[in-house]
Amino acid sequence: MTVKDYKDYHQVNVKDKMMRDGLTLLENSLDGFEGYDVVLNNSKDTKVVFYDKYDGRSDVKKIIGYVEDIELGNLFKINDENWLVTTYPEDNRVYRKAEVQLCNSTFPIESDKTEVLIGYDDYGRPEYDYQILTKDEPCIVETKYYFNNRNEQITLPEDRVMISMKYQKATNIATNKEFDLYESRFRITFIDYSQVINGKGIMTLTGERVMNK
Repeated sequence: MTVKDYKDYHQVNVKDKMMRDGLTLLENSLDGFEGYDVVLNNSKDTKVVFYDKYDGRSDVKKIIGYVEDIELGNLFKINDENWLVTTYPEDNRVYRKAEVQLCNSTFPIESDKTEVLIGYDDYGRPEYDYQILTKDEPCIVETKYYFNNRNEQITLPEDRVMISMKYQKATNIATNKEFDLYESRFRITFIDYSQVINGKGIMTLTGERVMNK
């Protein structure tokens, strides 16, 4: 009689069981008191655990969710508020945990010229024009101070703003481009891409006031 080799049998089953148990615990938490139904990146309905960070800042919280949902730069709509993932997630292969910060403004993102239907001619044929479309991207605006990666408070010079948002390409995001914010005109003087990896993450614009409106 041949003796079967079971040396890896229990190890594989234990790992699978731990994953199943971990997902069960996560799903129970998502359905619990601190679980929220949210919209991810304006396109996907999902659930997260959303709770206070206990450091006195009401605009910064913790978030826990499925591994595929929690990425630096992801945007969650929670109770009609937009929250941006601002830290690299902690990952245990069952769930991810990260910090999110409340978006307090929007930035006008301009697209490339897009073909838009504007009507029909006398023969019923469609007529098109090329337009630049604009969307309001939720962002974090800091005007007096900001917190660096070591959670140190840094004072901003007068007439400067820092704007953090989900990384994306846009025709109006470039050095020396101007934009309107809080009834003033600003010029982009610097764009920090250090928190962008493989096309995902957060970009931070530094703006200098040009004039008051």
